[in-house]
Amino acid sequence: MSKSILIIGINYAPEITGIGKYTSELANYLADNKKYEVNVITGVPYYPQWKIYSGHKNGFYIEKINGVNVCRCPLYIPKKPTGLRRLIQDLLFFASAFFYVTGLILKRKRIDIVFIPIPPFSIGLLGIYYRLFFWKTKVIYHVQDLQIDAAEKLGMIRNNIFIKLLFRIERYILANVDIVSTISQGMINKIMSKNSNLKECLIFPNWIDSNNIYPFTKTVTLEDINVPELENKKIILYSGAIGEKQGLELVIETAIYFRKNEEFLFVISGEGPYRQHLEDLAAEKKVKNVLFLDLLPINLFNKLLNATFLHLVLQKDTGGDLFLPSKLSNILGVGGCVIVTASEATSLYKIIISNNCGLVIPPSNVDELCKAVQTLCDNNYLREELKQNAIKYAQSHLYKSSIIDSFLEQIQ
Repeated sequence: MSKSILIIGINYAPEITGIGKYTSELANYLADNKKYEVNVITGVPYYPQWKIYSGHKNGFYIEKINGVNVCRCPLYIPKKPTGLRRLIQDLLFFASAFFYVTGLILKRKRIDIVFIPIPPFSIGLLGIYYRLFFWKTKVIYHVQDLQIDAAEKLGMIRNNIFIKLLFRIERYILANVDIVSTISQGMINKIMSKNSNLKECLIFPNWIDSNNIYPFTKTVTLEDINVPELENKKIILYSGAIGEKQGLELVIETAIYFRKNEEFLFVISGEGPYRQHLEDLAAEKKVKNVLFLDLLPINLFNKLLNATFLHLVLQKDTGGDLFLPSKLSNILGVGGCVIVTASEATSLYKIIISNNCGLVIPPSNVDELCKAVQTLCDNNYLREELKQNAIKYAQSHLYKSSIIDSFLEQIQ
């Protein structure tokens, strides 16, 4: 008899970046390969554009996607997301999802596993609430980002009393779920330090779907992307969410430094609340060697990853392992040559350095980024060595089926 799993998370397919990507791929894998009965409670798709996707309405409705029952909740979607507005979004999603969870309870719907990917951190309470009525249910709290820590470090929430209240709620959740998991060893250390009664935190890293992301064995052409500016250029690519924590002004400043090198084209591909700010900044500084692209379909995205000369994984220095950029997995999966900004104590730093699969520079340092770009441009041997090591690491650590299967074994 198949097991039943309920996934509660604000992001889900058709979102193709961030947490929604991994949540939907997990649900599909369980429904297809492991024959679970999978139900999902989620919001309407909006990320990373911060607007509702075409063909979707902002309300309650149910749909079936790849054999998964998906219950949609209405969302508050601010045009300019601030710390307070994101918190309001989280609270309203919590309230909407509460109705669905209550409906399951009233129907006496028995769930074997409730899996909760966060943020928002507060929805862990929904799993605890459900288990009050079905005490054999196992509640798994999976931390993709340490949301409160990041909000505090980035100054998105400045009221100390309120921050302390949020941390207290988080500690309560950590103490009352059955299993806590996260995506890196550094984040495990952070989580374990939050609650002295927490005995274990499992690692459940993000993965590569090798059916869609893979290295090409021959030269890549980009004609079908239909962007003439990409042709005959050495592409230096940042691809992903465009938000405050990335600090992507650094790309503009680096492009200015290399503006006389006509070979280089700096590409920022993605959506997010800070994209317009970056476009305005590039226009203000009359930067001609920066190109902004929308998110691409997965087949074209894989081509772009393979065609890229150098990849950038950037984030501000928030003082520790508050998140691990998921975009890194795709870059390593195609054997990309990557420059990463990270502090020495972080898991991101340790992954790159211990496996020699990229260059690491301090966050928010334009001089170091320019130096790294020049180093990799001048040193073909180093660039090829890093690319080969990236492929080896991806094949050993990042493929989807082995990661999910290993995690399922741990939670039985």
